Amino acid sequence: MDDFCRSLPKLELHAHLNGSLSTNTLRKLCKMQNVNLKDYESMLMDVNNFSSLGECFKVFDIAHSLTVTPEAVFHSTYDTIKEFKDDNVIYLELRSTPRSVPGKMTKQEYVEAIVKAFEVCKTDFPNILVKLLISINRKQGYKAAQENIELAIDFFKKYPQYIVGLDLSGDPMTGGTFLELLKKARVAGLKIAAHCAEVPNETETIDIFQFKPDRLGHCTCVHPTLQGSNKLFSMLLDTKIPVELCLTSNVRCKTVPTYEIHQFKYLYEAGHPICLGTDDKGVFHTSLSREYETASSTFGLGRQELIKLCLSSVQYAFTTLEEKQMLLSKIEDFNQKLNDTTN
Repeated sequence: MDDFCRSLPKLELHAHLNGSLSTNTLRKLCKMQNVNLKDYESMLMDVNNFSSLGECFKVFDIAHSLTVTPEAVFHSTYDTIKEFKDDNVIYLELRSTPRSVPGKMTKQEYVEAIVKAFEVCKTDFPNILVKLLISINRKQGYKAAQENIELAIDFFKKYPQYIVGLDLSGDPMTGGTFLELLKKARVAGLKIAAHCAEVPNETETIDIFQFKPDRLGHCTCVHPTLQGSNKLFSMLLDTKIPVELCLTSNVRCKTVPTYEIHQFKYLYEAGHPICLGTDDKGVFHTSLSREYETASSTFGLGRQELIKLCLSSVQYAFTTLEEKQMLLSKIEDFNQKLNDTTN
């Protein structure tokens, strides 16, 4: 099954750029910034000992301290795309919050560096299709959210082939949802993905459900067996909004106690639209292949069930009908070859 999951053509719909940086990429960035990686090793290796979601967020400080120039952002993006390509990911939606570093980089230069990496990767790695969701970090407040949405709309006009949506993310214990700002992005044609219910907050969760983003992230506190969550679980099923599920991330961050009672089980059994993602493959030392293998071993999914997960993920991708047909063809060709070999 491990070999099968690696060979399976997959779609990654929930990957934060800075959280996806591998140790090799971090080493490269350290050399560029003349920083000793050993200063960070204890935090990077402590992934199994995280006690809360808050501790997980601290690890992002490492990537942020190293991606302070357009050159660093370009190399981070390029390397991350290559690593997903090497894991046989055929479609990748990266998400990232534009950052300005006084004297070194503006928010516009940050996004331009990512777009430049996309352009180069289009030639170097033609077998992977890549898009960008510009993120709004709850913790940074209303003004920063407004700036990022304006930036997203401007870049969407320039590069509609790459900039496809907005991501509401950041520490759910701080800041707001900025739903009134997200409406402006939606009117402009951008898709919306919103992190939702990573911590208990019924009022906010209902507000997000009613806003009806194109996809939801995690929904760990929307669970039929957790106290007070039955109502929210029924509401989620009624929305039919696809949910991006990140097994390893949720268990490592302690927002779900174990893999066995992860919300994947209940959403899958209910036939709700779902897709698998890594969230932060660098932080949690995982890959999309590993997430598929974990789903298989934990929930008893066979090869055909995993292929169906990939096929359904195509429906939820923020891409064109023509590109979706191309992705479907790749997965169907893989399935046909698998059947030919089996028969």
